[in-house]
This record gives sequence, C-alpha cells and structure tokens, in this order.
Amino acid sequence: MAKNLTIVRANTQTVTLNAKDASHSSAIGPGDRIYFTAKPAYDDDTTDSLAVIAKTMDADEVLDPSTGIVTFTITAAEANVPAAKYVYDLVLKQSDGDRITLLQGKLTVGPAVTLREIS
Repeated sequence: MAKNLTIVRANTQTVTLNAKDASHSSAIGPGDRIYFTAKPAYDDDTTDSLAVIAKTMDADEVLDPSTGIVTFTITAAEANVPAAKYVYDLVLKQSDGDRITLLQGKLTVGPAVTLREIS
C-alpha cells in the first residue's frame, strides 16, 4: 500500500499510519519490531547506509493493537535532513523472522524558515 507523507525539516513531528494487513486484522504481534526508513532512492544496500531517517521501534510501544494504528515521533534532529523528496517504507519484522512491508511511498521533507539553534 502506498501512502505519501510530508514533514517539515528540523521539526518534531508525530506520524500516524494504518498498519493493518490486507485482511484488515492487525498485522503486528508482541515481540515484533517496526522499521521506518527513508532514503533518496531505492537501492540494494542491506545496511541502509544511505538512509536519511532510520528508526527501529518495538511494536508494542508504537502500536494500538485494537486498531492497527502505528504512531511514532520523528524528532527534530532526525528530521534535520535536506528538504527534498525521498522514498520510505514501514516494515514489520515479526519475532519469527518474517518481514512484511506495511506501507511505502514518498516522503517529502519541506523546508523550514527558521533554522537557527538546530541541533
């Protein structure tokens, strides 16, 4: 499923995404990890070294199991990347080793006017 996101450079932002699988039941179980990765372009680098944003989260900390909604924060420091268009995905790695791409799409990082005191 594709969903485009827009954030503002160097701003703390909450991201809320629907992570239900095709059967409309929660695709995430206890002990699972969620990865959010944004890069300039698709590549074959298994280390994700070109990622401008790379978050690893415990599913039980960012998931509402009754709705399948994943909510997490991108910090100002994490969002302090050049304003541009990137590709992203939200991947579930289940405790049994299975990987499921829950969402992917384009991430637009918009420019910020005030940039002083960015850490």
